[in-house]
Amino acid sequence: MTDTVGGLLDSAVDEHADRPALLWQGAELAYAELRQQVVVLAKRLERSAGPAGLVGQRIAIIAPNSPALAVATFAAWRVGAVAVPLTARLREWELERILGDAEPTAVVCVASHGGYSFAEALERLSPGLPTLRSCLLAGPAGEVEDERRSGATRVSEPLAAEVAALLYSSGTTGAPRGALVSHAREVNGARAFRDLLELKADDRAVLIVPISHAFGLTCFLATLAAGAAVVLVESTFSPGPLLRALEERRPTLLHGSPTLFASLLGSRPEALDGIRSGLVAGAPSPSAMLERLAAHGLLALNVYGLTEAGAVSSCRLDDPPAVRLTTVGRALPGFELRVANDGVLELRGPAVTPGYFGRSAPDVDAFVDGWFRTGDLATIEGGYVRIVGRAKDVVQVGGFTVVPAEVEAVLLEHPDVLEAAVLGRPSERMGEVLEAFVVARPGAVLTSIDLLRFARSRVAGYKVPYALRMLPSLPVLASGKPDRRRLRNLAAAGSAGSDDV
Repeated sequence: MTDTVGGLLDSAVDEHADRPALLWQGAELAYAELRQQVVVLAKRLERSAGPAGLVGQRIAIIAPNSPALAVATFAAWRVGAVAVPLTARLREWELERILGDAEPTAVVCVASHGGYSFAEALERLSPGLPTLRSCLLAGPAGEVEDERRSGATRVSEPLAAEVAALLYSSGTTGAPRGALVSHAREVNGARAFRDLLELKADDRAVLIVPISHAFGLTCFLATLAAGAAVVLVESTFSPGPLLRALEERRPTLLHGSPTLFASLLGSRPEALDGIRSGLVAGAPSPSAMLERLAAHGLLALNVYGLTEAGAVSSCRLDDPPAVRLTTVGRALPGFELRVANDGVLELRGPAVTPGYFGRSAPDVDAFVDGWFRTGDLATIEGGYVRIVGRAKDVVQVGGFTVVPAEVEAVLLEHPDVLEAAVLGRPSERMGEVLEAFVVARPGAVLTSIDLLRFARSRVAGYKVPYALRMLPSLPVLASGKPDRRRLRNLAAAGSAGSDDV
């Protein structure tokens, strides 16, 4: 079996040709059909590239979670190129920066999505992208013109150590950086989670996490590695598509952020019927939420990872509750983990990116003596990792150090709180003070005064938020994490109509 990502699909076709690979809206694509669409698009890409070919070149893919994204990504790998999957939430300013950094030879995208025309945006941007030779438009179902008579064949079988993808994180500041990701990393991660979740060919996994992000890509490939079916759901702010998928497709697994699971528990817990397990990542998971999921029959496993390394640690199905509810598990095979003197989690291993595309040397802030500094504060006890918070998010309140994640965890203990985010803002008297943003559970009657009183009964006074705002929802990044930049802007500008104490 070849240790490349394309090899995962070929193996699945050999063993499960007629079984469903992708379930999307009302459509179904068997493994053999998926590979056929991949071959057709690969031929189109070859023809558009001309004599220069595409081996080692970047192919950017812009599409929501859909067959189009899956087909185009595998087609890029089939021609020996580096896939650059991008979320369809991006707009022109963001596309210009990322495509300018990635220097793609080709772009495959849906013509439009959510009322936004990518075709028109790329037409405007193409003069400023000197490496771009072609832009191919694909339907959301992955359909492309059938060119089986063209005679084109696969042009390259990449090595496991070669770069498979450039993954751009959903961070909120700084210039875009594409982490170099090898075929070996993705294949090993897929097989690890296939085995960890005990996936079988008759499983169905709902994937609302974008495939264009590291966590989503791992969940996607792990399902294919088992010959199981991926139920693709676009990540939107409307619960409708997800609820329809849960009702119509009767999945056995669901992967997502803590916010996703908390929202379902709060509004439609019956939608989780029949789901036995799933991976949770993107933010700390409240233990009370994990307990409620377990009582519902869904064993959710905390996973810790990052764009530069993929999945790093995970809980296991047989971990005792005390571990599963409070940690992100143990290191996955191939990783070494340690906590530096400043409390920051560091890691190393073959899956860690060697750097970022277009940069001649590794980032000096990220790589120290061969160890990658994650920026996350952590503790390790008995091999189990507990994430405490982000080093850059630490707030100094009157000389006291406060980790916002600790205060968020306290607020989430309140039975009427669905989501919470805490950050620091400048204060002339205290240096910094805490500001909290909270979303109440549907139907709950909750005030800022109630919550502040609740917090004061549980933590030291300097950890109690100076201001607390009730919001209908938290702004989030495409990865599902709270968008702290937008929250800081909200804190600075004030929020008309918010309940601010």
